Amino acid sequence: ADLDRVVPERIVVPSGSRIRVRYPQVGSGGAPVLAVKLQECFGMTSTPTICGVTVVMELLSPAQRPLAVTDDLESFWREVYPHVRAENRGRYAKHPWPQDPLTAEARRGTKKSGI
Repeated sequence: ADLDRVVPERIVVPSGSRIRVRYPQVGSGGAPVLAVKLQECFGMTSTPTICGVTVVMELLSPAQRPLAVTDDLESFWREVYPHVRAENRGRYAKHPWPQDPLTAEARRGTKKSGI
């Protein structure tokens, strides 16, 4: 239990999902990675850390394809998200793409499903 608290296997995101963390191989010097759908992170203002190491966020499309990779979520929402939103809201029209992702409700499913 102590190890899971210090080096968790999963991180809970604002949608309530528990997303598995990918850890780098020992000695590689890489950072842990959290691959999660972008819509599940609405309202998340800061990048998670594990043992003082910033987690790399691999933000995915509703089709589970990478849209962006960041270790600075605050900067992503402010500077990159408007471009990602413009490029993808027509492609994934059933999913929410709010103008202000920090105040939007995080969700796993489509606008219609309400999940």
